[in-house]
Amino acid sequence: MRSILLTLAFLLTSTMGWSAYTLQDGKLVSIDPLTTGSVQEHYGQMISAYEAKDWSELEQEALILIKGYPGTPFAKEATYFLGVAYFSQEDFDMANYQFTDYLTRQASPKYFEEAIQYKFDIAEKFRSGARKHLMGFKSMPKWAPSGGEAIGIYDEVISALPHHDLAAHALYGKAEVLKKRDDFRASIEVYQTLIRRFPKHMLSIESYIGIGEIYLMQSQSEYPDPDFLDLAELNLRKFKAAFPGEEKTSLAYRYLVQMQEHYAGSLYEIARFYERTGKWGAAQIYYQKILKSYPDTDTAQESGRRLEYVDAKLVKINNKKK
Repeated sequence: MRSILLTLAFLLTSTMGWSAYTLQDGKLVSIDPLTTGSVQEHYGQMISAYEAKDWSELEQEALILIKGYPGTPFAKEATYFLGVAYFSQEDFDMANYQFTDYLTRQASPKYFEEAIQYKFDIAEKFRSGARKHLMGFKSMPKWAPSGGEAIGIYDEVISALPHHDLAAHALYGKAEVLKKRDDFRASIEVYQTLIRRFPKHMLSIESYIGIGEIYLMQSQSEYPDPDFLDLAELNLRKFKAAFPGEEKTSLAYRYLVQMQEHYAGSLYEIARFYERTGKWGAAQIYYQKILKSYPDTDTAQESGRRLEYVDAKLVKINNKKK
């Protein structure tokens, strides 16, 4: 029965406007008859519902003000409170729509910072895996992925409060979403923007670590390009210079060593191949390169042992030639 009512509600939206109807006690009813008092009375009831954290009642009263008294200052404020009601009921994409509507229809919104904070919180929910309604309809299930939506909201927060602490958190959240989507280049750019704009912020520390992690991920998923290693070393040097004595530089260093281990491992496999094929001179060159370039790795220790064997083998070969 509820699905039939929702279908009817959808059909009504295309001809009469969704805002003229609502579901109440499982029935589709017009909002207009629910307008039982003056605009001031409904506004007072809305504020009472907000203070009591009665989110369903808050939603109902806000809708009455928006649709029953359009154009009034009360209706404009009700848009904000409707967003709060949706957010508190974990209807995040609907909440985001209302906060956007509230912020864009007024020159100086009364709840400007509060609305921006809610939008940031919505982006964080999306980053954590919260879903959107299919096709953007409230009546549809919340199955749609929302990573792209999170990035857009983070951009709104950054634009609205570019030098506010909230912008630092929005930049970090955006970089994390991009990293999760394997958009490594864009993620690094956002991390670096955060570092430039908020050089002493604690999230700048996390950004240096995030950049180091991305270089590690790239080195493991792509051909072992030494440029990634050079960039990781540069990132670590900048990290240490910006935050001398910071304990978390050890994590960035650990990522660097893991990268070195990966690169050393690639060279080690080549050296072992030359050993197996009797090309002792070539094997010697590769083992020496590992020891010189990646001395702190476990692979370097093993390469040192193999090099002793190869050197001895070459000595025997040279003695035979003499």
